Amino acid sequence: MFITDIEFEELMAPFLLKTPFAVAVSGGADSLALALLTKHYADSNDLQMTTLTVDHGLRSNSTDEAQWVHDLLTEKGIRHETLVWNHDSVPHTKIQERARVARYDLLGQWCLANGVGALLTAHHQDDQIETFFMRLAHRSGLKGLSSMSAVRMMPFGKLVRPLLSVPKERLIATLKAFRCEWCDDPSNTNDAFERVRLRKALSNLYEQELLAPDAVAASIKKLQDVDEFLDESVATFFSAYALDRFSLKAFQAQHVVLQKRILGHVIRQLSLASYMPPDAAIDQVCQQLMQADFKGATVGGLYFRRAAGGMVEVKKEVRKD
Repeated sequence: MFITDIEFEELMAPFLLKTPFAVAVSGGADSLALALLTKHYADSNDLQMTTLTVDHGLRSNSTDEAQWVHDLLTEKGIRHETLVWNHDSVPHTKIQERARVARYDLLGQWCLANGVGALLTAHHQDDQIETFFMRLAHRSGLKGLSSMSAVRMMPFGKLVRPLLSVPKERLIATLKAFRCEWCDDPSNTNDAFERVRLRKALSNLYEQELLAPDAVAASIKKLQDVDEFLDESVATFFSAYALDRFSLKAFQAQHVVLQKRILGHVIRQLSLASYMPPDAAIDQVCQQLMQADFKGATVGGLYFRRAAGGMVEVKKEVRKD
C-alpha cells in the first residue's frame, strides 16, 4: 500500500519544520519516494525544499546516474543539486563507510553554506532492523541497539529520518503510484558487504515465519524508550552540576547503568578523541569512582580526579612525550 499525502503529513508532524530544508536523494526507490512525498509536503506548508545527490565517483556511471536524478527531479519541479566527492583513487577498504562519511560531510557543508538547518534521509524500517542486527553482532550496548533515531543533531542542524516506521515495500509501492522509475545500486546485492549478507539472511527468516519485521521494530522502540529515559536522567543529573565538576557522592548514588551513561556523556562532550573508548574502559573507571580511596582515573583522553568538597573534576589528560 502506497503512502498518502495525509499519512506523510502525520509522519512529518513531530519534526516541526518551519525553515528551508534539504532531502538526500541517491536515485534509489527509497530516497526518490521521499523526495516526491516531500515535494507535496513542502508545497502544502509553503516551505523551501532542495534535493541533493552526492556523486561518489566510485562507479564508472555514477555521474550519469546523478544527471539522471537531476533531470528526473527538475522535470517534476523539484530543485536539485549534485555534490561531487573528489578523491584521487577508489578506496579499497571500508568503501561503504568512507563513502558514507564523505556523503554526510558534503551534505552537511552544503547545508551550512546555504543556511539549511534540516536534512531529510530515507532510512526506513528495513534499514532500522538491519542496523539493529549488525550492532547486535558487534556486541553493541543499549545506545547502539537502539539503532537509528528519528532526529540526530549534526553540526549543521538536524538530520531527520521520517520513514523509520515504514517498510521498504511501501516506498516501492509509493513510487509505482507516482509512476516513477528508479535505479538500483549494484552494491545492494554485493555479498562482500555485511549489510547485504544480513539482509538476505533476514529475508530467509521472514519467509520461514521465524521472525516478523514488525515484532523486531517494536522491540527496537522499547530499547529506544529506555535509551531516552537514560538520556533524560543524565540531563537531570547535570542540571545540578557542571560537566567538568560534579559530586562524587551523587554519582555513587546512581545505578551503575546510569553511571556509565553519565561518564559516556562527559566523554562525548569534553573529549577531543575521535571515537568513544570501549565499554570495558568506561566500566573500569566507574568501578574506580566507587572506591573509597578513589583519587583519579583516565579514560577517553580525560582525567577524572577527586577534588575538594567531595567533588570530581574532569580535565583534559596531559601526556608526557
